[in-house]
Amino acid sequence: MASDYLTNMFSLSGKTAILTGATGGLGSALATALSKAGVSTIVSIEAPDDPLSSDLKSKIEGVGSQIRKFECDLRNPKSLRECYGSIWESGIDPDILINCAGVMRRNLCENATDDEIDLLLDVNVKAVYISMQEFGRKLFSLGRPGKIINIASVTSYQAGFNTSVYSSTKGAVMQMTKAFSNEWASKGIQVNAICPGFMKTSMTAQYQGDQKMVDYLMLRVPMQRWGEPEDLVPAMLFLAAPGNTFTSGACLVVDGGFCGK
Repeated sequence: MASDYLTNMFSLSGKTAILTGATGGLGSALATALSKAGVSTIVSIEAPDDPLSSDLKSKIEGVGSQIRKFECDLRNPKSLRECYGSIWESGIDPDILINCAGVMRRNLCENATDDEIDLLLDVNVKAVYISMQEFGRKLFSLGRPGKIINIASVTSYQAGFNTSVYSSTKGAVMQMTKAFSNEWASKGIQVNAICPGFMKTSMTAQYQGDQKMVDYLMLRVPMQRWGEPEDLVPAMLFLAAPGNTFTSGACLVVDGGFCGK
């Protein structure tokens, strides 16, 4: 009885999930977890010739799910919209969207360049907005509910130092999450976000070997460790779960206690 209850609450059997950034450290862990939870098809929106594409394919197919790859330039709105058009034309009807693609650059406020500003706004903000638009429009046309999960950051709350552009974009992701939820929750589309803390990924590799940074984290993070990509999985599964029917516009912080200190 308990097993059936939990299965009904959390099984994603037969669902189709679209992910941006699925080949990255966080995205790969989330995509694999979705497959293990029963998602039958992972739709991965990737950059052309992504060197990590084959690794993701092996992981997803190793679990027993199907993976469909569609390539586009996330920085190009026309390319991204055409990519979604190709996804719909292929016959895919989605249930879940996870916006995991993101980039980071560190610089002093006075030194941030136009190229850095444009890159982070294009990938971290504009691509997220367009993905939500295209996903939502498809669900409207199908007359079905769905789940959107955006990957924001603890910098959505605390700006930090040398991350003015990145923090601005992640603050925008949090507000987009709330704004879309305001308009779409009544239509059956739940829009939520996860705000990771300091995670061990390729994006933070240079800081993992910086003893000053490590010492800072050990003082600042109550759990006294870096987060692992798998630490985001329970939050993601909750937000995507069929049993989650009344959470929308929420931003779940997964940071080892960083924001609470």
